[in-house]
Formats: sequence, structure tokens, C-alpha cells
Amino acid sequence: MNSTGEFTKFLAPYVSEHKKALINKVLGKRTRYLTVVLENIYQARNASAVVRSCDCFGVQDVHVIEGDNEYDINPYVVRGASKWISVYKYEQSEHSNNCFNQLKAKGYKLVGTSPNPAHKSIAELPIDTKTALVFGTEETGLSDYAISQMDDLVHIPMVGFTESLNISVSAAISLYALTQKMRSSSLSWQLSDNEKDSLTLEWYKNSIARSDVLEREFLRIGNVD
Repeated sequence: MNSTGEFTKFLAPYVSEHKKALINKVLGKRTRYLTVVLENIYQARNASAVVRSCDCFGVQDVHVIEGDNEYDINPYVVRGASKWISVYKYEQSEHSNNCFNQLKAKGYKLVGTSPNPAHKSIAELPIDTKTALVFGTEETGLSDYAISQMDDLVHIPMVGFTESLNISVSAAISLYALTQKMRSSSLSWQLSDNEKDSLTLEWYKNSIARSDVLEREFLRIGNVD
């Protein structure tokens, strides 16, 4: 058993059977096939609401590009969802090692969201490859650089007088549409066994008060042996 497995086994008695069963159930529905990118979101409550939606729809990773605005979790909005979601932060940059290029290197298709009805509907977007859904700032949308990096652009069709949706609402609608399509397909969208093992350990630690104390004890025992 590797160190991850050993530490998970060490922590297991401190996690309730109900929580273990829930973790296993959630892991079975989790995915990295779809991911979300937030570019320079200036209202923390909106970004936190997107994190919460990702947890609700089983999307594990959120990538936050911080430009003029740093992202700090709003605990009243996220309601604990940040414990179960992996949030990665990046500086806003056009350098080769920026968020977009890193995701492309991992095989993701970049799909930007837009209010422009000339772009295809979110319901028409094919998901035959791993997809990163990219959202821009609340008022101006995606930056020109971000748009230049996109492989595709989509919009959410609307029929009322109002021409746009709050970004957190847009993200929730988009995630629902794409995760429904993904789960009804024959795509291999589930996490790998190694990813499940890694998240099991992370979630066990997040479920235990003062898990850092247990980690020090685990390391001490290992050093003694």
C-alpha cells in the first residue's frame, strides 16, 4: 500500500460510516472531464456560487484567473462546498505557462461563454473531448486575449427583455446541460482510481477536526517504525 493508502487507512476510524458511504457515492459521480475557468471575477460571491454549483453537479476542478481581482471564498455563499472542490489560482497572463495553455496541454477544449446569440447554443455544444467552460467578468465578459484562445464560443438562449444572466446562474445552467449530456453518453468521464484515492484522503482530512494532529501522529509512527 502506498503512503496515500496508508494514511487513508489510518484516518478511516475517525470518519463516520455515513460520511464514508457518502464520499464513495459522490466519488462515483465526480468528473474532471468537464472543468470551469473563471477569468477576473470581481464579485467573490459570484465566484463562490460557481464553486458551489460545481460541487452540486459533480465537477471537481475550478480554475480562477486573478487579474485586477483576487478571489477569496465567501463562506456564506459557498456553504462548505470549497472543502470538496479543487480550486486552482493563476495570474492573468499571456505567457506560455498561463491557465489556458496548461489546460490545452492536458487535452481540454476551451469553450468561452458569451451573450451573443450568433454563437451556438450551450445545448448544441459537442462534448466529444474534455471541455473547459470559461466565464469572464460580470460586466464585460471574456477579455480579448481569452476570446483569442477559445476553441469555441457558446451562449444560453433567452426569450425575455433581459439580455444577460448573472454569471453564477449562467454557470449553473451550463453545467446542468453539459453534465446531463455527459452522463447520458458512453464517454469515459469518471475519475481514475488514483484520482479517487487522492480525493478520498483529502476529503477524509476535511471531514476530521484537527486532522493535522493525526497527520503528525501518523508521521511520527512511521518514523518510529
